[in-house]
Amino acid sequence: MQKQMTMTVTVPVTKEGRRLEAALGRSMEKAVKSNADALWARIQEENAKNEKLLRDRFQHVIGLITNFMNKDLPAVLEKTVKKEMTSVAQALVRSMSPAIEKTLSSTIAESFQVRTLSLIFISTSSN
Repeated sequence: MQKQMTMTVTVPVTKEGRRLEAALGRSMEKAVKSNADALWARIQEENAKNEKLLRDRFQHVIGLITNFMNKDLPAVLEKTVKKEMTSVAQALVRSMSPAIEKTLSSTIAESFQVRTLSLIFISTSSN
């Protein structure tokens, strides 16, 4: 009788345990699946938001570069070329001045000598 009582109690408890285990497994599986789906949806939402921000930032950078190329760069380039041309012109004048002075002075000296010799020759010829 005691053996039968043990079997009578054990079998329903085991069945109920298996049923509870299966129900708990299904419940946990649903909870894990719903949490994973929610997490995946959140990740996709964040990715979409980040992609939009990245696109906006990229467009902003492209706009800044375009504005620089169209407005600022020509002015900066013109200013730089003018400044450099002034420097180049000054350097050119500095390097050419001695040569021009030397050429002028030698030309004037030669011309003066020729005129002087001509005058001396003319004055000696007339005597």
